[in-house]
Amino acid sequence: MSTAVAHSLRNPLASIRSSAELAQVMPSQPAVGNIADIIAQVDRMSGWVNDLLQYLRSLRGEAESVDLVAITREAVSSFEAQLQQSRIRTTLAISGKVEVISHTLLLGQVLNSVLANAIEAMPEGGELRLSLKRSGTAEALLLIDDTGPGISRQQEISAFKSFYTTKQGGLGIGLFMVSQVMEHFGGEATLLNLEPQGTRASLRFRC
Repeated sequence: MSTAVAHSLRNPLASIRSSAELAQVMPSQPAVGNIADIIAQVDRMSGWVNDLLQYLRSLRGEAESVDLVAITREAVSSFEAQLQQSRIRTTLAISGKVEVISHTLLLGQVLNSVLANAIEAMPEGGELRLSLKRSGTAEALLLIDDTGPGISRQQEISAFKSFYTTKQGGLGIGLFMVSQVMEHFGGEATLLNLEPQGTRASLRFRC
């Protein structure tokens, strides 16, 4: 179904772009000043559609045993410069080696998306906390907490739905793909508003 949605977006996007290009050569129309922006936004959305299709094609890959601790540390390290620039302190309460059922490349993309959202929620600085919990030998739970403004109950429920977003210019695909990847490997992704402030992203894995 998700692949069909992505493919179905391509035709209307192509039509919108063609109409905008046609309007560009008709300078008498009052909307001409906005045409370049329309084309740019269509191209941006097309890029997201291509990313979505790439994710979905990747899901055909076989599950493998992945070291969750190692790949989480690697993902956090990739944001080191951005974390310093945004004055965000990082606390990692993870250690040892925890093997989970996932896919190395896709799990890296999941973590990058969740971490990017957490960092965006703290433009004035704050704290990013990561912790890992085990539920016997069958499950592992990675918690990613930020100290941003938090989220509404509606966002808790809808954040992982396709094309749901509260960001200006956002397309609502990033967290949707996070959910798709987690569920594909038997896991789950959830968001929770924290009191007095902040958001918790929970990633549950099979071991």
